[in-house]
Amino acid sequence: MEVLSFLKELNTEGSQEVLEKLLKFLKDHSERLDSGEVSKEIGIFCEEKPMAVLEKLAFFLENHSLKELEKFERAVEKSFARTTDYASNFFKNKKILTLSNSKTLLEVFRKARPPMVFVLESHPGGEGKILVESLRKIHLRAEPVEDLLAYRILRMVDVCLTGADYVDESGNVLNKVGTTTVAILSKELRKPFFVVADPFKFGSKKLKDTNLFEVVPSELITAIITDPEGGTLC
Repeated sequence: MEVLSFLKELNTEGSQEVLEKLLKFLKDHSERLDSGEVSKEIGIFCEEKPMAVLEKLAFFLENHSLKELEKFERAVEKSFARTTDYASNFFKNKKILTLSNSKTLLEVFRKARPPMVFVLESHPGGEGKILVESLRKIHLRAEPVEDLLAYRILRMVDVCLTGADYVDESGNVLNKVGTTTVAILSKELRKPFFVVADPFKFGSKKLKDTNLFEVVPSELITAIITDPEGGTLC
């Protein structure tokens, strides 16, 4: 269960970063790992912590060897780039509230260069502080915000924006606990609540709340911004 153990150690990363680290691990150890066993271990992990992109990787490995991982990696990278390029167009002059830590959002903000990003600390875990540090490293204005101050900050911003670990067939989104509260507050204050998720984040699993993740109902979401070309073929 080497792969499963590796995945369980990744506690502060969003699903995009988890995928990137897992792909590197698999390529570094491809000579001694079996693709079928790797697929099974990823499946076990996703039962506890659903991530659509890992589900797609597990399915890929059912029919391909670890030596063919670059084919999957290239497809994800292209879709990720198109998604973040497209999403960045909506947020170039917006003051934004977000939460937790997300490689997808970091890339959107890097391209959009918004004037201000407020990041809820996102307890338990406090991953929001990691995103703030990453944003400051690329010279963006970013401020950490205590979770209890979400309502106050929402009144000051233009939009709320989050990433997603999973988007189901009904448009419900699985993300860090606390996301639903922010979505409800956004609706009350009539602030747009957007989600950015490339097509590899979409799946057919029936979502449910866990200790650290919760389901945001589709009716609370203004729009899910994704790859304008669509598709996950690899």
